[in-house]
Amino acid sequence: MRSQRETDYLDQIEFYNAYKDVKITPKPLPDYSLEDKVKWIFSGHGYHWVEFDFVMPNWLNESTHANDYYVAHRDIFSGEGTHHGWSSCVLHGIDTDKTNVWQTYGYESEPIYKWTELGCKTKKIKTFFDCVFPAEQYARIRFMKLAAGGWISPHNDFSPMISLDNLFDYPLPINIAIDHPDECYMTIKDNGCVPFKSNSAFMVNIFNDHSVINNSSKDRIHLIAHCYLGNKRKEFCELIVSSYEKQHAKIQSQV
Repeated sequence: MRSQRETDYLDQIEFYNAYKDVKITPKPLPDYSLEDKVKWIFSGHGYHWVEFDFVMPNWLNESTHANDYYVAHRDIFSGEGTHHGWSSCVLHGIDTDKTNVWQTYGYESEPIYKWTELGCKTKKIKTFFDCVFPAEQYARIRFMKLAAGGWISPHNDFSPMISLDNLFDYPLPINIAIDHPDECYMTIKDNGCVPFKSNSAFMVNIFNDHSVINNSSKDRIHLIAHCYLGNKRKEFCELIVSSYEKQHAKIQSQV
């Protein structure tokens, strides 16, 4: 008789096998305004991920500051899935161990976010978000670790509160691979695997069902930043559109 863990693992394999080989067809941007192009991308009509077209710094050494701060994230005991080996800690947010959304912790309204004790130790990362990335403010910025042999169960992060009309009023997530093993796969329903590699940054359509499975012998370390665009909205939109166009040209050339 299979254990619950074996059953959960087989569920991840089934999801991965069902969608890993889906071929990505070219999806050119429509002739819309700048912001409407970004909304079109977020709506799922285009590619379900966009790799940011800039050179990411190497944060592997800085990520070791987090080793003593990780806590279990959305594990089986929280009732949020059958994830295994998923942990997190916060660089910017409520506090280092408050890895989930603010409503989880009993706040009646969104709290003031700050750089945590951990965030103040990761000076290169802090400088990047304070001075380089096109966002005015941030909600959570977190290290996300998936242990060797671990998985994140199929789920989506859809919120009925978010629509195309108010999209830019909410913090938009970017996903940065700090140390991404070769045998680790993020799979999107009907859209194959996100082509993560270490030192790459993506915007991923997390409103669609997705999962991660780490079949390697080393931990996967990513960073997820939830960005309030504010006065950097135009700059962010220009970056997304130019990144999408470069990605589209590459995919088009491979057809």
